[in-house]
Formats: sequence, C-alpha cells, structure tokens
Amino acid sequence: MKGKPGRALAVMSGREDSTSRSAVPLLDDEEGIGAAHAEDRRFVWALARGLEILRAFGPERTALSVGRLSAMTGMAKPTVSRLTHTLAALGYLRVVDKRGHYAPTPAVLTLGYPVLSALKVQDVATAPMRELAEATGCLVGLGARDRLSMVFAECTPPSWLVTLRLGTGSRVPMATSALGRAFLAGLGEAERDYLLGRLALRHGAEWEALGPRVADGIEQVRARGFCIVDGEWQRDVRTAACPLITADGVMGLMAGAPGYTITNEILENEVGPRLVELAAKLSPLIGS
Repeated sequence: MKGKPGRALAVMSGREDSTSRSAVPLLDDEEGIGAAHAEDRRFVWALARGLEILRAFGPERTALSVGRLSAMTGMAKPTVSRLTHTLAALGYLRVVDKRGHYAPTPAVLTLGYPVLSALKVQDVATAPMRELAEATGCLVGLGARDRLSMVFAECTPPSWLVTLRLGTGSRVPMATSALGRAFLAGLGEAERDYLLGRLALRHGAEWEALGPRVADGIEQVRARGFCIVDGEWQRDVRTAACPLITADGVMGLMAGAPGYTITNEILENEVGPRLVELAAKLSPLIGS
C-alpha cells in the first residue's frame, strides 16, 4: 500500500481520521499488531520505530543502509537516519563502511541474553541437541514463536552439514515448516484457533490448499508425537518436528536435512521418535 505509513495503518484499521500520526507499518506484522495500536495513546510509537530498526537485521541481513532500512520499515529516510544515529550513540549499532551501512554490535545481545539465560538453553539443551545432530546427520533446532514465524533460540548442525544454513536468530514461516506446525499442535485450542485465523488472513487464497496441510501436521503430532514436512518450507529439505512444552510456554524442536541425505522413512522411524524422546527430556529443564 502506497502513501504515508500512518495513512496505510489507518486504512488497514478502517479508522483513518483518528489514527495516530506516529503509526508506522511493523515488520512481519501478519497479526495486525500495528493496526490494533494505531489509536492507542499509551502505545509509544517512537519506541516501536527504534525496535523495528533492530528487528530488521538478521543472519542474512547483517549490514543495512539507511535507504534499505527505510524501504523495509516504511519509515522516511530522515526518521531512519535519526533512529540509527541514536542507536549508534547508545552502542547498539555501528557504521561498518564508507557507504554508511549499519550493523548491530554485541550490545544487542544484552537484549536477548536474559531470555536465553532464563530458558537455560545453553546449559541443558545444546549438548543433547548436538549429540542428536551428529547421530542423525540432521540440523537440530529449538524455536519459539515470533509473530507468525518461528525464530531459533538454538541450532546445532552436524559437523559435516554445510548446505542447510540456519543459526540462532534465523526465522522460518509458521505455516509451511514442521517446526511451526508442531508448535501449533502444542498450543491450547483457543490460542491455536487465533493463530490459525491470523495465518488464514496472512496467506489469503493460498490458505485453501495450505490450511489442510497445516491441519494434517497438527494431526500427525496428535497421532505420533511429531510431524514431517517435505519440501514445503524450503525445496529439497525434509524436516520432522515436535512440540516442547516448557514452564514458560510452548516451543518447537526440529531436525532436518537436505532431501538427498535423508528419506521420509528415516524421519518417520528414527529421527521423529528420537525428537519426541529428547523433547520429553528437555521439557522439565527449560524455562523458569
């Protein structure tokens, strides 16, 4: 939708005249978070804009220019320039080249470290995940929901696998990944129905074909504890995943590999059951 960001959110919410002038589109906002808060006087859009700048970076986007950040966030370049200057002054960003590209600094880790520390992922999950990765030849990942995607809190590939590139902070779509479907299966009915409704809106006409596949993944988890997705999230990649219920909520545990290295039969008979066994072991150990 073209035009000023505030106007775009106003049209989305159907309340153009009273929409906050400070409202901006939010990244990966398939849930309509921005539209829901466009008229909320307690919602601080200046803070939201700064956080969206930090969210724009990722494993595949380690350095971004003001122009690129502007295009991604829908904010005007002068606004992005002020925000990046402020974040750099606070030590969260740094200029990495003469063209003015910005990159996150290690200080950003202070924002996520309390979460990972509370989950105790590195203390209790990394070693058994690495053991499973080496035994099965699969990348093993632990992920949690971020809007309508899944973000990895930990990834452990086998030592020889270089073709499947995922790491901590990488994201996969909820609807087309085994990780996302396993997560949905682990939720209570009300929360699951809410997210399925948001996913239907997000995918539009595609949902007619995609929705039944998501439902089938949820049924697979109910029937045997895990689900399998073959080539949907990423072509020629096969994955299995199961829910991991922690003291703080639901996460997902997955194992995947390129299709030429693993068959669905191996996922079905070996990898999937071992994932369920590992999830049961980690469940009481992760979280507060």
